[in-house]
Amino acid sequence: MSSKGERTRQKVLKTARELFYLNGYNNTSIDDILKTSKIKKGNLYFHFRGKEALGYAVLDSYLTEEAELMNRMFSGSGSPMERIYRLFDSSRKHLSGQGCRGGCPIGNFALEMSDLHNGFRKKINAVFDAWCDHLEKLLRKAKQADELPPSIDTKAMACLMVAVWEGGVMLVKTRKDPRVMGDCIKSLKGIVQAYRV
Repeated sequence: MSSKGERTRQKVLKTARELFYLNGYNNTSIDDILKTSKIKKGNLYFHFRGKEALGYAVLDSYLTEEAELMNRMFSGSGSPMERIYRLFDSSRKHLSGQGCRGGCPIGNFALEMSDLHNGFRKKINAVFDAWCDHLEKLLRKAKQADELPPSIDTKAMACLMVAVWEGGVMLVKTRKDPRVMGDCIKSLKGIVQAYRV
C-alpha cells in the first residue's frame, strides 16, 4: 500500500475511533466519519468493507495500543504491585485531565455492543483477556517478591483488578469526580493487604 493510501486508512481509523468513543458505535454513521475526516466514500470503502469492518479495525487498534501501554507501564521501575497501582493512578490522572468525560473506550464499546454483536463481543473480550494476562504476570512476580502470599489466586485477582479498574472508570465518568478512582485504588490496596494477614 502506498504511503498516501496508508495515511488515508489511518485518518479514517483515527476519525472512527474518536467518533465511536465520543458518540458510540450505533450513533456514528459512515456519513459522520466521511464528513469529519473529509475522506471520499470510495476511499473509505477501499480500505474498509463497511462500518462493521471499520469497527473491528478500531478494536484491533485498541488491542495493539493497550498492549503497548501495558508493556510500558509494567516494564517500568518499582515493585510489581507499585507498577499495578501506577496503572490505576494513570487512569485517574487521564480521566481528571479529560474532565471526567469519555471513560474507557473498550468499556464503552463493551457496554454498547456486547449484547448486540457477538463478533464485537469476542474482540472486546480479547482486550479484557489481554489485560488480565498482563496483570496476572505482574501478580505472579509480586508473589515471587513476597508482596503477595503464595495462596493468592493470581488469575482471580487479575480479573478483580480489571473489574475494579473498569468500574472505577465508569463511576468517575458518571460522578464527574476523579477522586472515585483514588478510592478504588485505596480499597484495592486494602484487599491486597488483607491477604497478607
